[in-house]
Amino acid sequence: MMRTQINAVTIAAQDLLKLKTFYIDTFGWEIQSESTDIVMFRLKHGLLLSIYKAEDHARYLGSEPITTEILPKTYLTIYTGSLKETDELFMELESKQVNIVKKPAKVFWGGYAGIITDPEQNYWEICFNPFI
Repeated sequence: MMRTQINAVTIAAQDLLKLKTFYIDTFGWEIQSESTDIVMFRLKHGLLLSIYKAEDHARYLGSEPITTEILPKTYLTIYTGSLKETDELFMELESKQVNIVKKPAKVFWGGYAGIITDPEQNYWEICFNPFI
């Protein structure tokens, strides 16, 4: 049986430096390790976020790099502790001129969520989930 955990998420970057700077300056994350091809951030609960140069990412996967804009199939979620914390975080992100796709609002499943993108249009949901 497959373990019910995710240990790492990797984003293919067209501009590695731009995304690295975004996650440091906007989210305040610290680099665990980096090279000229990849930057890794250690997050809570042992999760690792890697940003990998798109051409190297594709080579690793054995595929062609994606260079066209397509509707994202995936988004990443950051949980907050409250509706207030979600709103405060969005005010901070807005002051940093982050692209806000959807401002926080109550959602159909009972949570409170908004959506942003990083500079390469990777989607991030920031939400309060009252069920966890």
